Amino acid sequence: MPFSVAVLDDLGFGELSAERATELAAAAFAARGYDPERMGEVSVALVDEETIRGLNLKYRDKDAPTDVLSFEIDGPYGEMVGEIVICPSVSSSEMGIEELVVHGALHLSGMDHGEDFEASEMAAVQGAVLRDVGGGG
Repeated sequence: MPFSVAVLDDLGFGELSAERATELAAAAFAARGYDPERMGEVSVALVDEETIRGLNLKYRDKDAPTDVLSFEIDGPYGEMVGEIVICPSVSSSEMGIEELVVHGALHLSGMDHGEDFEASEMAAVQGAVLRDVGGGG
């Protein structure tokens, strides 16, 4: 079964197709040395501020909405790699939805950026991936 990303868009946001999300996540995983053809599924959920705030509080002890959260489930070569949760209303002009998909996929691949994202290796990889796939950033 080829790698795929399921997009769960309960908001009716409508600006992210499953095909584009798959292309973005596959490019992010490939940039990290993973073979997307051997990987399981990823889901991207587009949620409202209340939902992402609740997840951020439960899993990160931060009582505020955020733009993106990633949850590893089975790991890169498991049946279900993980879930990327994005809040479109919190996404900034600095990081649009496509960039947040890449950002979330890089987290699922094991990358982290600490407090200073702009100075991190993750920022450099994210920028390279977006240039490769023609995404905003």
